[in-house]
Amino acid sequence: MSGDTSSEMTQLLSALSLDGKPVAESRQINGSVFEFFLPELVNTLVATTVETKRAAERLALGLETEPEDTAKQIEDVGNAEADSSAGWVELPDDSELMEQVFVKLEAVGFRVGRRLAERFAPLNRRLVDTLDIVKFVCKDIWMLLFNRQVDNLKTNHRGVYVLQDNKFKWFLRMSGNCGGAAAARRAQPYIWLPCGIIRGILESFGVSTVVVAETLGLPQCTFQIKVVSDE
Repeated sequence: MSGDTSSEMTQLLSALSLDGKPVAESRQINGSVFEFFLPELVNTLVATTVETKRAAERLALGLETEPEDTAKQIEDVGNAEADSSAGWVELPDDSELMEQVFVKLEAVGFRVGRRLAERFAPLNRRLVDTLDIVKFVCKDIWMLLFNRQVDNLKTNHRGVYVLQDNKFKWFLRMSGNCGGAAAARRAQPYIWLPCGIIRGILESFGVSTVVVAETLGLPQCTFQIKVVSDE
């Protein structure tokens, strides 16, 4: 277990702490923990969202579910949705449902991003220019979370910034029988969390944005940041 990876994991889980209290500096956490945690987070949110929709449909038909059965049903949905051979989550072919999953994952990332900005914003200089804040994300935050900087940053100087990571860490260990567009679709939920993290960081500096991400082939990933005008 490398020191860099342990420190990286400690900082991220500290930001994820529900009570906002920092993890003790002396506590070291294996960097592989989050690689196990992220698929379970996505799997759980997909499963609970699917079951919530099914429960609403049953109620609409007058088929009320017993409360004590709900936890087991969610677990059954999660087991059914997961592809145990590759650690993937089998995504429902329902755009409305997946939009709800996106909102939940992005919201988690947003809270993490705000806490990261509060803890790691540079003290020796003020970040006022949006480009400088984005560079802070590309260098400092990416190094903190993924132990590397982004590979490329582009901007049109009109409020749009594109971050490209050719070896996105959370994709490196993902594999499966499918490839191309199918793999890109299955990987999509795993970049909704960092979308929220990026948006949360910029929001902490007073910059409102919309952040979207896509992958054309694992482990490459591209994030697009669009500044939202106050007007």
